[in-house]
Amino acid sequence: MFDCVLPTRNGRNAMAFTAAGTLRLRNACHRRDSAPLESGCTCPTCGHYSRAYLHHLFAAEEMLGPTLLSLHNLAFYSRLMAEIRQAITAGLYGEFCAVRLARLGAKT
Repeated sequence: MFDCVLPTRNGRNAMAFTAAGTLRLRNACHRRDSAPLESGCTCPTCGHYSRAYLHHLFAAEEMLGPTLLSLHNLAFYSRLMAEIRQAITAGLYGEFCAVRLARLGAKT
């Protein structure tokens, strides 16, 4: 993950990674959604900004949108890698993959 562009490139293109799958913030379903990107996420983006506000930033082509989404995506991947390391240490990586990584498909 050290030099991976996935979290930031997707963040710049309005895609957020969450435990429930990906979110595309340009989709109209987020226009009035007051929820954070991911419930329980402790990143600054989820702590202070709603999906509706992030949707607005991308619609208005404001640079803050890609920046905030990139911050969230980096926090998401940092958490995911920590969970993977814990699963490997506990000898449960196979089960972890079957349950956790299976949910990372595309969403709205």
